[in-house]
Amino acid sequence: MITRFILLAGSLGSCSAFLAPTSSVVDRVVQLQATRQNPDGNAAGARAAALDTPRHRRDFLMLSAAIASSASIFSKISNAEEEFVYKRDEAATDLTSQLFNPDGSLKDPNSVVVAQEKEVNIAFSVPLSPDSITVNLSTDGSSPSAASDSATKLKATYKLPTKWNQVATSTLPLYYDSSEGKNGKSCNRITIYSVSAPKNLDMSTLEKATKVGVAKSLFMGDISNGYFDQGVLKADLIGGRTARKPIQSSSVPEGIDEQVYYEFDLAFAPLSCPDFKEGNKENLGLGFCPYDDIFLVSATVLNADNNEGGTLVVCVVECNKDEWKIANSDLKRVRSSFIVDRA
Repeated sequence: MITRFILLAGSLGSCSAFLAPTSSVVDRVVQLQATRQNPDGNAAGARAAALDTPRHRRDFLMLSAAIASSASIFSKISNAEEEFVYKRDEAATDLTSQLFNPDGSLKDPNSVVVAQEKEVNIAFSVPLSPDSITVNLSTDGSSPSAASDSATKLKATYKLPTKWNQVATSTLPLYYDSSEGKNGKSCNRITIYSVSAPKNLDMSTLEKATKVGVAKSLFMGDISNGYFDQGVLKADLIGGRTARKPIQSSSVPEGIDEQVYYEFDLAFAPLSCPDFKEGNKENLGLGFCPYDDIFLVSATVLNADNNEGGTLVVCVVECNKDEWKIANSDLKRVRSSFIVDRA
């Protein structure tokens, strides 16, 4: 129906020249009315009216012909639209009709391609009563350092697309996407780390992260050997949100509780920005360069059984601007798949 109105409006616009009377027609009509309203007019006025009458008849006939032709045009447009709708419904060639039934259900569940993923599990052991800040770190699925035998056992999980290369070789780097249209490295590094502190480590640490600084709140600068690029300490916060995911818990009757995760999108530009004349195409003379590194972060705090502090567990998915262009949607799915549970 909307399409019909659009076509009708366009046809009216194109036919407006036929429907609108010309200025000469209006002048003759006015002249004829003035003559008829003067009963005392002389013979010259009557003669002028008699001579003008055939012209009005011609104008009337021309206007009638224009109206008749426009009506036939409208009829053809209406019939064409109805014929098109009929053929479209009959053929059912649009993608929606092919995939879904009229009630919205899938015709064939196998017709939808589901992203294939591989799960990566990492076991963490964190001390029960740390004397200082303790960090356990896993890079690209490697096993973190083990704590004492009395440590709490945690399990961190995230999912990788199977189209990414899972093992680095001499020909293909890690996380290389060889699928059609990609053919490039999709991710720089995936880091999972836990932070245990003597006290005052709870969910409020993440709630205040946007005010204190995300990198500072997540102890990124405290990891030894400058693990993260120090530019992240001054990174811009592009976006953030919270997500709720299930976790095993003995404190609820069902045995499954909800755990809150804070997700942050961080980005920062390179320290130096060469001029465009020096071959840097990213420098457009605006005084700054676009973001060069992107950190997709997901973090949560697991409370200890005695409710005295907790353990901060963080997932950081790193990429540069070229990798972001290739696999930004996949990178977000990896970050969102991160989940922590008690082993």
